[in-house]
Amino acid sequence: MTPSNLPWFQRLSEQLQSLSLLSEALTLRLLELEERLTGCELHLGQLDGSSLSAVDGSEAVLDLLEQTEQRLGRLENLLVKDPAPFQPGLSGQPRLQILHAQPVPMPRNPEDGEAQQALGLDPFPEEVEQPFMDELSA
Repeated sequence: MTPSNLPWFQRLSEQLQSLSLLSEALTLRLLELEERLTGCELHLGQLDGSSLSAVDGSEAVLDLLEQTEQRLGRLENLLVKDPAPFQPGLSGQPRLQILHAQPVPMPRNPEDGEAQQALGLDPFPEEVEQPFMDELSA
């Protein structure tokens, strides 16, 4: 018999059985996911607890943070150009100096610029036209 020839109560019972099998499979998957999520949350909680305790009690980390703070303070003072707040222990370190670039001599009148271009001293030379790929392959 085909499904359309079966009585309606038998078709209904088969559909209910399929629905119950599907809901059972989905329920089992949800339970497995909940167990995995609980395990991941426990693992994450252990990692958070261990990392916080390692950072809080570490003298090396605190020392590095203090050195970084001092370095940032020195850089800030250099940027402000206020040498007074430097610490006395840092006087043995070489001071940074600002070096000025030599100015490029520019022609005083336009005729000098034309003379430089005639000698090939043009600072902005014109580029030679390059052939297209079509011209190269022909």
